[in-house]
Amino acid sequence: METEALERPADLTIWRTVPATSPLAQPERYGTLREAIAAAAGALADPAKQPWIITEEGEILSPNWIRTYLN
Repeated sequence: METEALERPADLTIWRTVPATSPLAQPERYGTLREAIAAAAGALADPAKQPWIITEEGEILSPNWIRTYLN
């Protein structure tokens, strides 16, 4: 991934892996991909949550991609 891509906007959606009473997941827009990854890191701590990011270029970043990037 190019360094410039980390400074572009991205959408983070956190899906639940267990049934929830809350409404369906809604994407949240972040000013930079770095911010979206940081927010996703918190969700990864909960096994019932699966964060997915869509970059401004349309690239889909899975929970496994996010974990690998953070490590």
